[in-house]
Amino acid sequence: MRLPVCFSILVVVLMALSALSSHGSAGAPSDMATQGANVHISDKSADVVVQVDGIGAFDKVSGIAAANGANIVVSSRSAGILTLKASDVNDALLKEIASVPGVRDIASEVKARTLFTPNDPSRNLQWGLQAIDAYAAWDITTGSHTVVVGELDTGVDWNHPDLVANMWNDSQGYYGYNFIDNNHIPMDDNINSYDDTGKWVANTYTYHGTHVAGVIAAGINNGIGVAGMAQVRIMAVKVMNDSGEGTDVTVALGLNWAVDHGANIITMSLGVDGMSTVLQNAVTYASEHGVVMVAASGNSGESQVSFPASYPQVIAVGAVDESNRRASFSNWGPGLELMAPGVQIYSTRGASGYQYLSGTSTAAPSVAGVVGLMLSVNPALTPVRIREVLDSTATDVSTTGYDNSTGWGVVNAFRAVESVSDPTVTITRHPDYVVPNGTFSITWIVSGSMPGMPGVINETHLLLGESATTMVPYNYTSSGMTPATFVVAGLPSLPKNGTLFLEAVATVDGRVYRSSILTLPVHKAVSSNPFTQFVNDLKNFINNDLGIFNFALLMVVLIAIPVIVIVARSRRPPVFVRAQPGFQPPMTLQSSAPIRYLPPPPPPPPRFEAHVDIISHEVTPSVLKVAEGTKIVWVNRSWAPPPGIAIKSGKLDDAGEHPDGAFQSGLLIAPGDYWSATFHRAGTYEYYITGIWRAGKVVVEPYGQQVEPSVANT
Repeated sequence: MRLPVCFSILVVVLMALSALSSHGSAGAPSDMATQGANVHISDKSADVVVQVDGIGAFDKVSGIAAANGANIVVSSRSAGILTLKASDVNDALLKEIASVPGVRDIASEVKARTLFTPNDPSRNLQWGLQAIDAYAAWDITTGSHTVVVGELDTGVDWNHPDLVANMWNDSQGYYGYNFIDNNHIPMDDNINSYDDTGKWVANTYTYHGTHVAGVIAAGINNGIGVAGMAQVRIMAVKVMNDSGEGTDVTVALGLNWAVDHGANIITMSLGVDGMSTVLQNAVTYASEHGVVMVAASGNSGESQVSFPASYPQVIAVGAVDESNRRASFSNWGPGLELMAPGVQIYSTRGASGYQYLSGTSTAAPSVAGVVGLMLSVNPALTPVRIREVLDSTATDVSTTGYDNSTGWGVVNAFRAVESVSDPTVTITRHPDYVVPNGTFSITWIVSGSMPGMPGVINETHLLLGESATTMVPYNYTSSGMTPATFVVAGLPSLPKNGTLFLEAVATVDGRVYRSSILTLPVHKAVSSNPFTQFVNDLKNFINNDLGIFNFALLMVVLIAIPVIVIVARSRRPPVFVRAQPGFQPPMTLQSSAPIRYLPPPPPPPPRFEAHVDIISHEVTPSVLKVAEGTKIVWVNRSWAPPPGIAIKSGKLDDAGEHPDGAFQSGLLIAPGDYWSATFHRAGTYEYYITGIWRAGKVVVEPYGQQVEPSVANT
């Protein structure tokens, strides 16, 4: 009885060993069928990875993919791996591939990226980088010097060791322009500032523009200081003086200059007091040239976004603290678009230093830096597309979606850059139309890449034809590395009126990408007769200079005036004269009482004008005697006073200033500034000038007693 039992046990052991042996050889290439493929599609937008055992299964899956029109993005026959394009895969195809003997696994492709950590020693003090997911964005790109950010501010200390590598300069070596002193030296000399109460404080050495430049583009991974958001180039455009003050004109001139000198992005960490036609025109000019504009929302804590941020073409940025709460000083309201870190922001300071500053001025440059990263991976992005991506990828910190308190939320660098980093082909330049039998040029850009490295453009070319279905390749091919720009000149038009269809195609890292199809009208040149030119000029004036809203308002007013006149006349009561029977009106009519003659009113008193000169710390004359109705003009002559210089009505003594509120000027901040007031009543008016603390007096005598102004020095 023992032998049969032992024999049975031996047979079972041998069968088990045989089964183990067959399973242990599964890793080797084999055409044997598996018990069933593992299918786990976690992301339907991702490409599909198919792993097979054996070349037979590989060829079978390749044939099924081709028969179903599915593009194979990656294939390795030796490794037994195929990657199918996501848009070409459906459930039926997955089921068919999974049934193939030898198919082991079907799964969504998972992206991989480098883990970049810069070695800048003070980056641990930059809490804002983590808050907007900058480190993950840097795994895709740290920026490109092909992108230029025009910074309109107090200038930039271009000698700072953390900025010098990322400064823009022109062919003559200038780093920008200075619209305060009208020269090519936009050095940051922002040595004065105001404290939290609005009091002007000398020699505080704020270096506002240098701080903003560091937030955008301080050198990264250079072993010193802080890490800037993007390794782009900074164009220094000085539009504010050493106290952080300028005018709408200096800002407008700076905008135009930056656009004309190739800025892709313009950041404005400044505010202008109210609307300005000259500034609005400059913003429109920049927008028409495809420049992305970013500006601070303002620091007065009001429910109104300041200018220029409130212009619709500008991205308005507010400030949040480390808890992602809107800072108390940050302006909000309709027009606010995004938020960014703006409390205790550590960045560069003049004379090779570093410092903390707070304000929406420190928030706006973070957004400008993110835009710089986006354009670094995809230079073909339009301002409209950039804003769409920034808004849709922002992190909500208040109500879901847009709200007036925090806009679309806090900018997210990684999500914004990732959204535009995939390879794309974009036609960027083309004519509005072409003439029959003519030639023309087309420009396109191939952008995007794998994380942390450029993509390989294996080949790119143009397709063109008379319909979207009959386009054929033009005799031109090229290659390169992303991002790259390609131009084809001398493209043939049609022999007659019609429409040309064009498409740019590129193969990047073995995968085919296509642009949107461009339709190009073909017809004779548009007539340039005077009437047509007048109509075009009128359209241009309405659209660009006057504005559609203002034009509509003007038309309403012009139509309303005659309507009101007609209605008013129609409502006058009619006058009827009823004749009595037998009544004969006299041949002449006489008034019941004689008309009294009224002499004309006396002429108004003559207008006089007198001047008070402010030269350095002196007021000349200190006492001015004038007649009633005299306009007095205080003129700041050849002297650039510190900010805070203003004229106040009242007395000044050893105890301090005692304003009486009768009149007060604005600030006199530059040579040639002036302020005026007209004195209509006789009396003695004392005043003093703040900052230099000099007193003066205006003696107004009744009109007729003295008609010419006179001066008296005391």
